[in-house]
Amino acid sequence: MQKPVLVIMAAGMGSRYGGLKQIDPIDEHGNIIMDFSIFDAKRAGFEKVVFIIKKENESDFREVIGNRIKDVIDVEYAFQDIHNLPEGYVVPEGRVKPWGTAHAVLSCIDVIDGPFAVINADDYYGRDAFIKIYDFLSKTEDDDKYRYAMVGYQLENTLTENGHVARGVCSVDEDNYLTKVVERTRIERKGDGAAFTEDDGESWVELPKDAIVSMNMWGFSKSFLQETKAGFAAFLEEGLKNNPLKCEYFLPTVVSNLLSDEKATVTVLTSNDKWFGVTYKEDKQVVMDAIQSMKNQGIYPQAVWCGSGEALSAFRLDGVAMSMERYGSGHINDTYLVRTRKADGTDGRVIMQRMNTNIFIEPEQLMENILGVTSFLRERIIENGGNPDRETLNVIPTKDDKAFFVDSEGKYWRSYIFIEDATGYDKVENPEDFYQSAVSFGNFQRLLAEYPAETLHETIKGFHDTKARFAVFKQAVADDVCGRAAAVKEEIDFYLAREDVANVFGDLLEKGEIPLRVTHNDTKLNNIMIDDATHKGICVIDLDTVMPGLAMNDFGDSIRFGASTAAEDEKDLDKVWCDMELFELYAKGFIEGCGGKLTAKEIELLPMGAKVMTYECGMRFLTDYLQGDVYFKTHREGHNLDRARTHIKLVQDMEDKWDVMNEIVRKKTCNPHTTML
Repeated sequence: MQKPVLVIMAAGMGSRYGGLKQIDPIDEHGNIIMDFSIFDAKRAGFEKVVFIIKKENESDFREVIGNRIKDVIDVEYAFQDIHNLPEGYVVPEGRVKPWGTAHAVLSCIDVIDGPFAVINADDYYGRDAFIKIYDFLSKTEDDDKYRYAMVGYQLENTLTENGHVARGVCSVDEDNYLTKVVERTRIERKGDGAAFTEDDGESWVELPKDAIVSMNMWGFSKSFLQETKAGFAAFLEEGLKNNPLKCEYFLPTVVSNLLSDEKATVTVLTSNDKWFGVTYKEDKQVVMDAIQSMKNQGIYPQAVWCGSGEALSAFRLDGVAMSMERYGSGHINDTYLVRTRKADGTDGRVIMQRMNTNIFIEPEQLMENILGVTSFLRERIIENGGNPDRETLNVIPTKDDKAFFVDSEGKYWRSYIFIEDATGYDKVENPEDFYQSAVSFGNFQRLLAEYPAETLHETIKGFHDTKARFAVFKQAVADDVCGRAAAVKEEIDFYLAREDVANVFGDLLEKGEIPLRVTHNDTKLNNIMIDDATHKGICVIDLDTVMPGLAMNDFGDSIRFGASTAAEDEKDLDKVWCDMELFELYAKGFIEGCGGKLTAKEIELLPMGAKVMTYECGMRFLTDYLQGDVYFKTHREGHNLDRARTHIKLVQDMEDKWDVMNEIVRKKTCNPHTTML
């Protein structure tokens, strides 16, 4: 079965609106109503759009709309021509009005070869309508009758406050089939209800507010085009006699004739969404406000065909994207939660991220790392009888089978399967959670112990090269570009006096006494997903900094973050120390999680890992302070200096407890359940 095509009737001149209403922007990004319709159609599954326009408008239409839309969806054009009539008929003298919506659709007869949906260019239909019509057209074929569909709206959801409207008023039977549609060309609000007139307002007939009306969103098989063609001559025969200058061949008229002849059924797909359109100039602000409100709710991105709008359509999602909203507490990448509607009607969620290429300057290498590591983890998890959909990140590919998408502005995007029924915590609220994070990061080391670390790219050059960080720090002190060094001499001297701490791991690595491993390099608690039911750590996330490194650094960064008794920018240093109970708890979990994959030397150096990482991070804060606070985000005067002092206090406390820390690790390695390489 061929994929459905979207047909957009865009040939109307908008006589009541006073201009080409279909190309009038409705937001500050230059988007028009049609953009939102095509956006909704594309995420529902449509891959091609046919624009029905006037030939004389082609150049302007392509420039304003078609040329940018063709970058996101296949585009074709059909031209509604008033002179396109059956043989033997001519346009009456003085007629300039097009022949109506059925004649417009008939213009597509040579470019449509399968099922298609039809909409007006200047009407907003809502995302649910496109999902329903695409689903119907994808699954339904003609049999003994033509099987068509129509999206129906409650009349009260389609009226304007600024004048009258034309609506096809529908009758629907108990099987949800359309039985009749009557075109009412002048409907207005009347008090709390609505009414129509057929005598220029001399008399009015009330209509129920919940009456189902057609907004010209139809779903047809190709058969409809032949039937429309066959009925056009009969319409002209009658219309040219009675109203030669204004008679119109309407889609509902063709449908009604087919229903009367029992040749077709029309399933009414009801929508509770509010329809919006710019019938009059005064309607524009109403539409703009409604669209902005939906953007604020995450239903649409701010710029439909840029950034997140492009990304939503680029990935192979399991279902239709329904909304997109900011998510999480990360400060590096822009993270979004995308809610989806699956084919079976159930809801789903995925994570989508715009990658920060200012920090990760080689995003393709980064994604190569992630794909390699997650694929390796997935194999190991399956071998161990685990659940690979929950125990590792899973990259969702793009529709062209890439791990990332580059939008028209050059921004890099990626998407992951959302790990349901699990939570990441920003701070240690329960010691057990800290222990579970230790087990998880240790398990990460265990599962990746056989992975060739040397094949990974460095996503941030020298990220934990403490020796190099020390050299940068000394240069910052010497340059003193902000004239701050004299006031922080005590802090500077603290770091300068501990150059051996900066050199220790680099020297051991050069001597071959410690191995290079696959390391996470950002081992904070919030990078572990903890199962909501079992409260066990199940998955390590945020793999951007996965690269060759040292196991001790992964351990140490967790201690720096999680075993401290205060925030990293605490001003009251009396509140800052390294909690030995938390240190012991984490050491226990990490060593257990590693499952004997670390060498004796690596385990012996775990306390040094805590000291080195705390020393390095504090030195980086002080470096940034000396350079004018150009790297880390700050929220108050001296913020980076406060951070540096907190880390100095932590290092001092570790030095005071050095024997205790080493004894804790020694005891854990003496545990009969712990083995070492």
